[in-house]
Amino acid sequence: MKHTKQTTGKRNALGRNQVRSGMVFILPSLILCAIFMLYPLFEVIRYSFTDWDGIAKEYDYVGLHNYLNIFKIDGFKDMMIATVTFAIGTTILTVFIAFITALALDKRGKGRINRGLMRSLWFLPALLSGVVVGILWRVMYNYNNGVINKIITGLGGEAVNWLETRVVTNIAVIVGATWVQIGFCVIVFMAGLQSISQELYEAAALDGAKPRQQLWHITFPMMASSITINVITTTIAGFKAYELPYNISQGLPGKSTMLMTQRIFFFGFQDYDYGLGSALSVMLLIIIALISLIQLVYLRRREDIY
Repeated sequence: MKHTKQTTGKRNALGRNQVRSGMVFILPSLILCAIFMLYPLFEVIRYSFTDWDGIAKEYDYVGLHNYLNIFKIDGFKDMMIATVTFAIGTTILTVFIAFITALALDKRGKGRINRGLMRSLWFLPALLSGVVVGILWRVMYNYNNGVINKIITGLGGEAVNWLETRVVTNIAVIVGATWVQIGFCVIVFMAGLQSISQELYEAAALDGAKPRQQLWHITFPMMASSITINVITTTIAGFKAYELPYNISQGLPGKSTMLMTQRIFFFGFQDYDYGLGSALSVMLLIIIALISLIQLVYLRRREDIY
């Protein structure tokens, strides 16, 4: 009995030491997170209730005045439509193309693609700066000298004014952002595909299941968690995007492609209305949190079904 108590005491002491060691290792990260994430977040929320211009040392608290003025912003409707359209369009296109690409790269047997090389090529755009990618696509979309219109006219078609036509410009921006985000999603999907046991496919084949049936009843259910990760992360990235879409379209034509992040920047650093910019930032944060929560609940339920 005495030996048992001593053993239990040693285990408890060991557990406490492990907790202390873990806290020591995680403490620097917690401090950095508090300094560079939590503190700025609280400051933005506080400034959203003020009339601060971003420069003066003195300012007044104006309550909900900034939040009420958000709906009076010139082009508010276009801004919201452009933001939601960009985020949803980028998410759908990115996840769909990435899933198809991952299936092709995961192909086994005859005709198998060199996965290492192809994964590197697909992931390469994700390593580039958003400014660089934005300028690259803007050059390719150029009406007179862009390579895209050169190809279209070379095939006998008419040149498209990609950067000055409503709806068309929105699609052009979405395509550029999708090109950047596909690489990360492909990596996540491939990790999910490689975790699926081949015995499941072999058993299904023995039972007479065709490739399409295997895809629907094995691959999709087993990839539920990977789909959840990619959908949520891509949606958040879509709502947070700034430099890439701005460098492609610069908000044109009119303000039809001007996203919330771009208006936040302009309010804070061009119009010197830091209070309104902060309020718009808080609004964007709430939208992202709500949409992410809805996606997480729905997709997690889908995972539980499988």
